[in-house]
Amino acid sequence: MMQKYALHSIKVIRTSYIQKCISFMDQVDTSQVPYGALDYYQVHYIVDAKNRIYDSALFLAKCYPITKGHFANKKITDVKWEGGGRLANILEADVELKEILRQILYEEGELKIDPLEDHIRIYGKWRNEDQLKFNPKTFEAVDRIAGHIKKLLIGG
Repeated sequence: MMQKYALHSIKVIRTSYIQKCISFMDQVDTSQVPYGALDYYQVHYIVDAKNRIYDSALFLAKCYPITKGHFANKKITDVKWEGGGRLANILEADVELKEILRQILYEEGELKIDPLEDHIRIYGKWRNEDQLKFNPKTFEAVDRIAGHIKKLLIGG
């Protein structure tokens, strides 16, 4: 008789626990759950290439920092551009651009150049809403890159 009572009480406990969970779920505020777009942003700089015929492989490039040290002692010693086109070679040869990039790539991470149908975009890494800020040095570097892109678009 004792065993039946013990099993019966376990069922009651489980039933009441499930009822508590269900009643708790009825009171959950779903407006706080992050569905849809999240608060991460990426700044894109656009170079207009309308009415121009160009090979997109010519403008595909990515910038990597070359670092030395670890954690707090980490420093950017050089900048390397990778890409199959002439733009990567031109950007690799620009000494002033490399100096600017050495200053900003610790925060920016990397810069990418991505050609699309009617424009070429220059962008960095994704940032959280509270980390999003305008850096004049980044704009100066992107402006130099855009100048090189425009020269290649005009000159072919």
